[in-house]
Amino acid sequence: MHIRLQGLGLAALTADTALGQSVRQVFNFSSYVDIENSHLRPNGHLLLSTFDNGRLYTIDPSAANPQAQLVSAMPGATALCGIASIGDDKYAVVGGIRGNYSYTNETIYTVDYNGRNAQNATIAIAAHVSNATMLNGMDSLPQKPHVVLLADSRQGAIYRADTDSGVSTTVIQDEALAAPSNATLPIGANGLKIRGSFVYYTNSARNTFGRVPITIDGDQAGDVEVVAHLNGGTAGYDWDDFIFDEAGVVYAAQPTNAIAKIKSNGQHSIFVGGGNSTLIQGPTSITIARDGKTAYVTTHGSTVDGFEYSGQVLEMQL
Repeated sequence: MHIRLQGLGLAALTADTALGQSVRQVFNFSSYVDIENSHLRPNGHLLLSTFDNGRLYTIDPSAANPQAQLVSAMPGATALCGIASIGDDKYAVVGGIRGNYSYTNETIYTVDYNGRNAQNATIAIAAHVSNATMLNGMDSLPQKPHVVLLADSRQGAIYRADTDSGVSTTVIQDEALAAPSNATLPIGANGLKIRGSFVYYTNSARNTFGRVPITIDGDQAGDVEVVAHLNGGTAGYDWDDFIFDEAGVVYAAQPTNAIAKIKSNGQHSIFVGGGNSTLIQGPTSITIARDGKTAYVTTHGSTVDGFEYSGQVLEMQL
């Protein structure tokens, strides 16, 4: 028998004595909700994509009692993945009908808070990516923010989609982005971010963090480079979504219970959690607040010692 105990051990500030880090629960869903990704809005609120019947939520982490507010249940989707900023308080969200390591009806939605009533976003369908199998992480091109790049975790590919025209195409295809044919976890390219003239990615099946040089249009401009490889002795771990800080240091969600820190030279370490720690259960994404010091971690929840954690938003200091 599994007992659902929300936020076990995380209701108050909890210290990880080994690392000197702390994690504080900001919010947890009262029923089981798998949070997949997050994005920071200009007002400091977070957008949360979920596997909760295609629902997108928003939350103010600075509120006295933060509560998740439903933005929209996206039509034709049972699960949502990547979120990217494509304008002033306007976002692209990718989702579809979730299957067994595959999706149908892969769709890019736009979420626009610039209407007459800024409290309620305007939702629209921007594109159907019919050739995709499992779209995951997503980011927009710096000089053309209405154009996004998306990782396809099953095809070993990166797609480009124009949220204005709805046109999409494969721009990068490489074995380094794919899962090995014999992989137990058949998820290749997972998280995706654009920084400078590179698109960065995590490959969950290969336990790698890499990058590909791109043009301003998102076309491949050079070979794939593996920046870091997760140590072979860390069985059961892989890298999921990630974020860059202002100095270029990467903080990556590392299931099942850690946040990893990856430097530009490829050196990496556990920043918080790991081992037998229960501070973070099932991290999926990480977002850095505008102060550059506060980070928010989302989780899909987990079952530990018979207790089931739901999806949470956690706060930690970098």
